[in-house]
Amino acid sequence: MSVVIAGIGELPQGHSSAASPMALHQALIESALADAGLALADVDAILTVSPRADPYLIHASALAEHLGISPAITWTLEAGGAAPAAMVEVGRGLIEGGHARTVLAVAADMPLGAVTRNAYVRTLADTGPVHPDYERPFAPTVPSMFALVARAHMDAFGTTREHLAAVALQDRRMAALHPNAHFSESLSLERYLGGAAIADPLTLFDCAPVSDGGGAFVMTAGGRAAALPRPPARVLATGFATSHQHLSLAPSLVEFGAGRALDQALAAARLRRDALDVALVYDCFTIAMLVNLEDLGFAAKGQAGPEFSAGAFAAGSPLPVNTHGGLLSHGHPARAGGIGHLLEAVMQVRGEAGARQVAGADVAMAHGMGGVFATHGVVLLGAA
Repeated sequence: MSVVIAGIGELPQGHSSAASPMALHQALIESALADAGLALADVDAILTVSPRADPYLIHASALAEHLGISPAITWTLEAGGAAPAAMVEVGRGLIEGGHARTVLAVAADMPLGAVTRNAYVRTLADTGPVHPDYERPFAPTVPSMFALVARAHMDAFGTTREHLAAVALQDRRMAALHPNAHFSESLSLERYLGGAAIADPLTLFDCAPVSDGGGAFVMTAGGRAAALPRPPARVLATGFATSHQHLSLAPSLVEFGAGRALDQALAAARLRRDALDVALVYDCFTIAMLVNLEDLGFAAKGQAGPEFSAGAFAAGSPLPVNTHGGLLSHGHPARAGGIGHLLEAVMQVRGEAGARQVAGADVAMAHGMGGVFATHGVVLLGAA
Protein backbone atom coordinates (compact mmCIF):
# COMPACT_ATOMS: atom_id res chain seq x y z
CA MET A 1 0.00 0.00 0.00
CA SER A 2 1.31 3.43 -0.91
CA VAL A 3 1.08 6.27 1.62
CA VAL A 4 1.03 9.98 0.83
CA ILE A 5 1.21 13.33 2.54
CA ALA A 6 -2.08 14.85 1.49
CA GLY A 7 -1.84 18.30 3.07
CA ILE A 8 0.45 20.61 5.01
CA GLY A 9 0.03 23.66 7.20
CA GLU A 10 2.47 26.35 8.21
CA LEU A 11 2.26 29.89 9.59
CA PRO A 12 4.87 32.64 9.77
CA GLN A 13 7.82 31.66 11.96
CA GLY A 14 9.21 34.09 14.53
CA HIS A 15 6.95 35.86 17.01
CA SER A 16 3.58 34.09 16.83
CA SER A 17 0.35 35.98 17.33
CA ALA A 18 -1.34 32.82 18.64
CA ALA A 19 -2.87 33.16 22.10
CA SER A 20 -1.21 29.97 23.36
CA PRO A 21 0.74 26.92 22.16
CA MET A 22 -2.54 24.97 21.92
CA ALA A 23 -4.03 27.74 19.78
CA LEU A 24 -0.96 27.60 17.52
CA HIS A 25 -1.32 23.82 17.17
CA GLN A 26 -4.99 24.22 16.29
CA ALA A 27 -4.29 26.86 13.64
CA LEU A 28 -1.63 24.69 12.01
CA ILE A 29 -3.95 21.68 12.04
CA GLU A 30 -6.80 23.63 10.48
CA SER A 31 -4.45 24.82 7.73
CA ALA A 32 -3.18 21.30 6.99
CA LEU A 33 -6.65 19.77 6.93
CA ALA A 34 -7.92 22.51 4.62
CA ASP A 35 -4.94 21.89 2.34
CA ALA A 36 -5.84 18.18 2.25
CA GLY A 37 -9.56 18.80 1.77
CA LEU A 38 -10.33 16.89 4.96
CA ALA A 39 -11.96 17.64 8.31
CA LEU A 40 -11.24 16.94 11.96
CA ALA A 41 -13.88 14.21 11.85
CA ASP A 42 -11.68 12.32 9.37
CA VAL A 43 -8.74 12.13 11.78
CA ASP A 44 -8.26 8.79 13.53
CA ALA A 45 -4.67 9.24 14.72
CA ILE A 46 -2.76 12.25 16.08
CA LEU A 47 1.02 12.40 16.41
CA THR A 48 2.77 15.28 18.18
CA VAL A 49 5.97 16.28 19.90
CA SER A 50 5.80 17.78 23.38
CA PRO A 51 6.42 21.53 23.13
CA ARG A 52 8.95 22.88 25.60
CA ALA A 53 6.74 25.93 26.17
CA ASP A 54 3.67 23.86 27.09
CA PRO A 55 4.59 20.35 28.26
CA TYR A 56 2.06 17.64 28.98
CA LEU A 57 2.45 14.05 30.14
CA ILE A 58 0.78 12.93 26.88
CA HIS A 59 0.65 16.01 24.70
CA ALA A 60 -1.19 14.37 21.80
CA SER A 61 -4.06 13.33 24.09
CA ALA A 62 -4.28 16.83 25.53
CA LEU A 63 -4.36 18.26 22.00
CA ALA A 64 -7.14 15.88 20.95
CA GLU A 65 -9.11 16.97 24.00
CA HIS A 66 -8.53 20.62 23.10
CA LEU A 67 -9.77 19.94 19.56
CA GLY A 68 -12.85 18.11 20.85
CA ILE A 69 -12.11 14.80 19.11
CA SER A 70 -11.32 11.31 20.40
CA PRO A 71 -9.16 9.43 17.89
CA ALA A 72 -8.07 5.94 18.91
CA ILE A 73 -4.39 6.86 18.63
CA THR A 74 -2.89 9.92 20.33
CA TRP A 75 0.87 9.46 20.55
CA THR A 76 3.60 11.92 21.49
CA LEU A 77 6.97 11.12 19.91
CA GLU A 78 10.43 11.98 21.24
CA ALA A 79 13.25 12.11 18.72
CA GLY A 80 14.45 15.71 18.81
CA GLY A 81 14.90 17.16 15.34
CA ALA A 82 14.46 13.68 13.87
CA ALA A 83 10.83 13.62 15.09
CA PRO A 84 9.28 14.66 11.73
CA ALA A 85 10.88 11.63 10.06
CA ALA A 86 9.69 9.44 12.94
CA MET A 87 6.17 10.84 12.51
CA VAL A 88 6.17 9.93 8.84
CA GLU A 89 7.33 6.39 9.55
CA VAL A 90 4.85 5.88 12.40
CA GLY A 91 2.04 7.34 10.31
CA ARG A 92 2.89 5.09 7.40
CA GLY A 93 2.88 2.06 9.67
CA LEU A 94 -0.52 2.96 11.12
CA ILE A 95 -2.04 3.35 7.68
CA GLU A 96 -0.44 0.24 6.19
CA GLY A 97 -1.39 -1.77 9.27
CA GLY A 98 -5.03 -0.75 9.01
CA HIS A 99 -5.05 1.13 12.32
CA ALA A 100 -5.82 4.51 10.75
CA ARG A 101 -7.01 6.03 7.48
CA THR A 102 -6.07 9.66 8.22
CA VAL A 103 -3.05 10.48 10.37
CA LEU A 104 -2.55 14.05 11.55
CA ALA A 105 0.95 15.03 12.66
CA VAL A 106 1.83 18.39 14.19
CA ALA A 107 4.98 19.83 15.72
CA ALA A 108 4.92 23.34 17.17
CA ASP A 109 6.36 25.39 20.01
CA MET A 110 6.26 28.96 21.33
CA PRO A 111 9.53 29.66 23.18
CA LEU A 112 9.20 33.39 22.43
CA GLY A 113 5.53 34.03 23.07
CA ALA A 114 4.54 31.58 25.80
CA VAL A 115 7.41 31.52 28.30
CA THR A 116 10.03 33.88 29.66
CA ARG A 117 13.58 33.67 28.41
CA ASN A 118 14.86 32.48 31.79
CA ALA A 119 12.20 29.78 32.06
CA TYR A 120 12.98 28.54 28.56
CA VAL A 121 16.73 28.43 29.17
CA ARG A 122 16.19 26.66 32.51
CA THR A 123 13.98 24.00 30.87
CA LEU A 124 16.51 23.50 28.10
CA ALA A 125 19.31 23.10 30.65
CA ASP A 126 17.29 20.53 32.61
CA THR A 127 16.29 18.43 29.60
CA GLY A 128 19.09 19.11 27.13
CA PRO A 129 21.57 16.55 25.81
CA VAL A 130 24.01 16.98 28.71
CA HIS A 131 25.43 13.94 30.52
CA PRO A 132 24.70 14.30 34.27
CA ASP A 133 28.10 12.96 35.35
CA TYR A 134 30.58 13.70 32.56
CA GLU A 135 29.26 17.00 31.19
CA ARG A 136 26.89 18.82 33.54
CA PRO A 137 29.63 19.60 36.14
CA PHE A 138 31.34 21.71 33.46
CA ALA A 139 28.08 23.52 32.58
CA PRO A 140 28.28 23.28 28.78
CA THR A 141 25.68 25.09 26.70
CA VAL A 142 24.25 23.59 23.52
CA PRO A 143 26.17 26.15 21.39
CA SER A 144 29.39 25.22 23.17
CA MET A 145 28.93 21.56 22.25
CA PHE A 146 28.43 22.41 18.59
CA ALA A 147 31.43 24.73 18.90
CA LEU A 148 33.48 21.74 20.06
CA VAL A 149 32.53 19.92 16.86
CA ALA A 150 33.31 23.03 14.81
CA ARG A 151 36.77 23.36 16.36
CA ALA A 152 37.47 19.65 15.82
CA HIS A 153 36.41 19.99 12.17
CA MET A 154 38.63 23.04 11.72
CA ASP A 155 41.58 21.27 13.26
CA ALA A 156 41.08 18.10 11.21
CA PHE A 157 40.24 19.59 7.81
CA GLY A 158 41.16 23.28 7.77
CA THR A 159 37.56 24.48 7.79
CA THR A 160 37.37 28.27 8.14
CA ARG A 161 34.92 30.87 9.39
CA GLU A 162 34.39 31.86 5.75
CA HIS A 163 33.17 28.32 5.06
CA LEU A 164 30.71 28.63 7.92
CA ALA A 165 29.68 32.05 6.65
CA ALA A 166 28.78 30.58 3.27
CA VAL A 167 26.12 28.46 4.96
CA ALA A 168 24.60 31.36 6.88
CA LEU A 169 24.56 33.63 3.82
CA GLN A 170 23.03 31.05 1.51
CA ASP A 171 20.30 30.18 4.02
CA ARG A 172 19.46 33.85 4.33
CA ARG A 173 19.24 34.26 0.54
CA MET A 174 16.91 31.28 0.33
CA ALA A 175 14.75 32.51 3.23
CA ALA A 176 14.22 35.83 1.43
CA LEU A 177 12.05 33.85 -1.01
CA HIS A 178 9.89 32.22 1.68
CA PRO A 179 6.86 34.16 2.98
CA ASN A 180 6.92 32.44 6.40
CA ALA A 181 10.64 32.83 7.18
CA HIS A 182 11.69 34.26 10.54
CA PHE A 183 14.56 36.19 8.95
CA SER A 184 14.49 37.31 5.34
CA GLU A 185 16.49 40.54 5.39
CA SER A 186 19.85 40.40 3.62
CA LEU A 187 22.97 39.25 5.45
CA SER A 188 26.40 40.34 4.27
CA LEU A 189 29.74 38.69 4.95
CA GLU A 190 30.82 41.77 6.87
CA ARG A 191 27.78 41.59 9.14
CA TYR A 192 28.29 37.87 9.63
CA LEU A 193 31.94 38.35 10.60
CA GLY A 194 30.93 41.11 13.02
CA GLY A 195 28.39 38.92 14.83
CA ALA A 196 28.64 38.67 18.60
CA ALA A 197 30.69 35.79 19.98
CA ILE A 198 28.54 32.90 21.25
CA ALA A 199 30.91 29.94 21.72
CA ASP A 200 34.24 30.10 19.94
CA PRO A 201 34.45 29.71 16.97
CA LEU A 202 30.69 30.18 16.59
CA THR A 203 29.19 33.65 16.55
CA LEU A 204 25.64 34.99 16.36
CA PHE A 205 24.84 34.09 12.74
CA ASP A 206 26.22 30.56 13.11
CA CYS A 207 23.31 29.80 15.45
CA ALA A 208 19.66 29.22 14.55
CA PRO A 209 17.26 31.74 16.08
CA VAL A 210 14.73 30.92 18.78
CA SER A 211 11.39 30.99 16.96
CA ASP A 212 7.71 30.50 17.60
CA GLY A 213 6.22 28.29 14.92
CA GLY A 214 6.02 24.79 13.57
CA GLY A 215 3.95 22.89 11.07
CA ALA A 216 1.42 20.14 10.50
CA PHE A 217 0.84 17.49 7.85
CA VAL A 218 -1.84 14.95 7.00
CA MET A 219 -1.11 11.42 5.81
CA THR A 220 -3.46 8.96 4.13
CA ALA A 221 -3.44 5.99 1.78
CA GLY A 222 -2.31 6.64 -1.77
CA GLY A 223 -5.52 5.09 -3.08
CA ARG A 224 -7.40 8.15 -1.87
CA ALA A 225 -5.22 10.51 -3.93
CA ALA A 226 -7.78 10.94 -6.70
CA ALA A 227 -10.22 12.48 -4.22
CA LEU A 228 -7.71 14.98 -2.84
CA PRO A 229 -7.82 18.62 -3.99
CA ARG A 230 -4.15 18.68 -5.06
CA PRO A 231 -1.50 16.13 -5.98
CA PRO A 232 0.01 14.65 -2.80
CA ALA A 233 3.63 13.88 -1.96
CA ARG A 234 4.38 10.15 -2.07
CA VAL A 235 6.31 8.70 0.87
CA LEU A 236 9.06 6.71 -0.84
CA ALA A 237 11.11 5.61 2.16
CA THR A 238 12.53 6.54 5.54
CA GLY A 239 15.81 5.74 7.28
CA PHE A 240 17.20 6.16 10.79
CA ALA A 241 20.49 5.96 12.67
CA THR A 242 21.74 6.69 16.20
CA SER A 243 25.35 6.78 17.38
CA HIS A 244 25.16 8.27 20.90
CA GLN A 245 23.14 10.50 23.19
CA HIS A 246 25.88 12.50 24.91
CA LEU A 247 28.64 14.12 22.90
CA SER A 248 31.33 13.08 25.39
CA LEU A 249 30.53 9.45 24.50
CA ALA A 250 30.33 9.91 20.73
CA PRO A 251 32.72 7.69 18.74
CA SER A 252 33.93 10.74 16.76
CA LEU A 253 33.68 14.52 16.86
CA VAL A 254 33.68 14.91 13.07
CA GLU A 255 31.65 11.96 11.76
CA PHE A 256 28.17 10.87 12.79
CA GLY A 257 25.15 8.85 11.59
CA ALA A 258 23.28 10.87 8.95
CA GLY A 259 24.77 8.84 6.11
CA ARG A 260 23.59 5.53 7.56
CA ALA A 261 20.04 6.90 7.76
CA LEU A 262 20.16 8.01 4.12
CA ASP A 263 21.69 4.70 3.01
CA GLN A 264 18.80 2.87 4.64
CA ALA A 265 16.21 5.08 2.97
CA LEU A 266 17.84 4.87 -0.46
CA ALA A 267 18.04 1.09 -0.25
CA ALA A 268 14.36 0.86 0.67
CA ALA A 269 13.40 3.17 -2.21
CA ARG A 270 15.86 1.49 -4.61
CA LEU A 271 17.40 4.84 -5.44
CA ARG A 272 20.89 6.31 -5.57
CA ARG A 273 22.06 9.66 -4.26
CA ASP A 274 22.10 11.11 -7.76
CA ALA A 275 18.32 10.58 -7.93
CA LEU A 276 17.78 13.34 -5.37
CA ASP A 277 16.69 16.66 -6.83
CA VAL A 278 16.64 18.75 -3.64
CA ALA A 279 17.94 18.16 -0.12
CA LEU A 280 16.73 19.66 3.15
CA VAL A 281 19.57 19.20 5.65
CA TYR A 282 19.34 19.85 9.39
CA ASP A 283 21.30 23.03 10.13
CA CYS A 284 20.72 24.23 13.69
CA PHE A 285 24.27 25.62 13.49
CA THR A 286 26.37 26.33 10.41
CA ILE A 287 28.79 23.55 11.35
CA ALA A 288 25.86 21.11 11.44
CA MET A 289 25.20 21.79 7.78
CA LEU A 290 28.80 21.05 6.78
CA VAL A 291 29.19 17.93 8.92
CA ASN A 292 25.82 16.54 7.88
CA LEU A 293 26.47 17.19 4.18
CA GLU A 294 29.67 15.17 4.48
CA ASP A 295 28.09 12.39 6.49
CA LEU A 296 25.19 12.20 4.03
CA GLY A 297 27.72 11.59 1.26
CA PHE A 298 27.11 14.81 -0.65
CA ALA A 299 30.69 15.99 -0.08
CA ALA A 300 33.93 14.26 0.86
CA LYS A 301 35.13 14.64 4.44
CA GLY A 302 36.55 18.11 4.91
CA GLN A 303 35.24 19.34 1.55
CA ALA A 304 31.75 20.57 2.38
CA GLY A 305 33.06 24.00 3.38
CA PRO A 306 35.00 24.69 0.17
CA GLU A 307 32.23 23.21 -1.98
CA PHE A 308 29.51 25.17 -0.22
CA SER A 309 31.54 28.35 -0.64
CA ALA A 310 31.87 27.60 -4.36
CA GLY A 311 28.09 27.34 -4.76
CA ALA A 312 27.86 23.55 -5.08
CA PHE A 313 24.57 23.49 -3.13
CA ALA A 314 23.07 26.81 -4.21
CA ALA A 315 19.91 27.41 -6.22
CA GLY A 316 20.45 26.15 -9.75
CA SER A 317 23.09 23.62 -8.71
CA PRO A 318 22.63 19.86 -9.30
CA LEU A 319 21.54 19.50 -5.64
CA PRO A 320 20.07 22.66 -4.11
CA VAL A 321 20.07 22.52 -0.30
CA ASN A 322 17.63 24.13 2.14
CA THR A 323 15.62 26.06 -0.38
CA HIS A 324 13.41 27.39 2.43
CA GLY A 325 16.29 28.97 4.37
CA GLY A 326 16.86 26.19 6.88
CA LEU A 327 16.73 26.42 10.64
CA LEU A 328 19.24 29.27 10.46
CA SER A 329 16.87 31.66 8.67
CA HIS A 330 13.47 30.04 8.09
CA GLY A 331 13.37 29.50 11.85
CA HIS A 332 13.97 27.03 14.66
CA PRO A 333 10.75 26.55 16.68
CA ALA A 334 12.36 24.71 19.61
CA ARG A 335 10.99 21.16 19.91
CA ALA A 336 9.46 21.49 16.43
CA GLY A 337 12.85 21.98 14.78
CA GLY A 338 13.00 20.14 11.47
CA ILE A 339 9.31 20.23 10.60
CA GLY A 340 10.00 23.06 8.16
CA HIS A 341 12.42 20.82 6.25
CA LEU A 342 9.71 18.22 5.71
CA LEU A 343 7.09 20.77 4.66
CA GLU A 344 9.53 22.30 2.17
CA ALA A 345 10.18 18.85 0.71
CA VAL A 346 6.42 18.45 0.20
CA MET A 347 6.18 21.87 -1.44
CA GLN A 348 9.05 21.07 -3.78
CA VAL A 349 7.70 17.74 -5.06
CA ARG A 350 4.23 19.31 -5.44
CA GLY A 351 5.83 22.04 -7.58
CA GLU A 352 4.35 24.72 -5.33
CA ALA A 353 7.46 26.40 -3.89
CA GLY A 354 7.09 29.55 -5.98
CA ALA A 355 10.32 31.47 -6.49
CA ARG A 356 12.16 28.75 -4.55
CA GLN A 357 10.96 25.95 -6.83
CA VAL A 358 13.61 23.55 -8.09
CA ALA A 359 12.86 22.60 -11.69
CA GLY A 360 11.98 18.94 -12.07
CA ALA A 361 11.93 18.22 -8.34
CA ASP A 362 10.66 14.64 -8.50
CA VAL A 363 12.52 13.34 -5.43
CA ALA A 364 13.23 15.35 -2.27
CA MET A 365 15.13 14.37 0.86
CA ALA A 366 14.31 15.80 4.29
CA HIS A 367 16.89 15.10 7.00
CA GLY A 368 16.34 15.65 10.72
CA MET A 369 18.76 15.43 13.63
CA GLY A 370 18.17 15.04 17.34
CA GLY A 371 20.60 16.17 20.02
CA VAL A 372 24.19 17.02 19.13
CA PHE A 373 24.46 14.83 16.01
CA ALA A 374 23.02 11.98 18.11
CA THR A 375 20.07 10.57 16.18
CA HIS A 376 19.09 11.04 12.55
CA GLY A 377 16.00 10.53 10.43
CA VAL A 378 15.64 10.80 6.66
CA VAL A 379 12.44 10.95 4.60
CA LEU A 380 12.40 10.55 0.82
CA LEU A 381 9.37 12.04 -0.91
CA GLY A 382 8.33 11.70 -4.53
CA ALA A 383 6.08 13.66 -6.86
CA ALA A 384 2.63 12.21 -7.48
